[in-house]
Amino acid sequence: MKGHQNIIGLTLLVIALLYLLLNFTNTKILLSETKINPGQDYSLEDYGNLGEDNQASLVCNYFNGRKTLKKVFWYSPNNVFGKDSCPFVLKD
Repeated sequence: MKGHQNIIGLTLLVIALLYLLLNFTNTKILLSETKINPGQDYSLEDYGNLGEDNQASLVCNYFNGRKTLKKVFWYSPNNVFGKDSCPFVLKD
């Protein structure tokens, strides 16, 4: 039983440290990503309808320790004029 308490305590400590790290370093961790192709209907408040663009976009959902945030990048399969995937860790 004591081993289970140690594991639970260690897990809570790691979660608390991760929470503090995210809040004090202005770092965000990727939760999900969605590729939006031209012609697809997908609207975001600060970006408008991404499907109206001529180039595909990546919508990245991040967690910053308090809430989830969306960031949009141009999509490029070879990383030349955009990104092929969302960065796992995003620091502003």
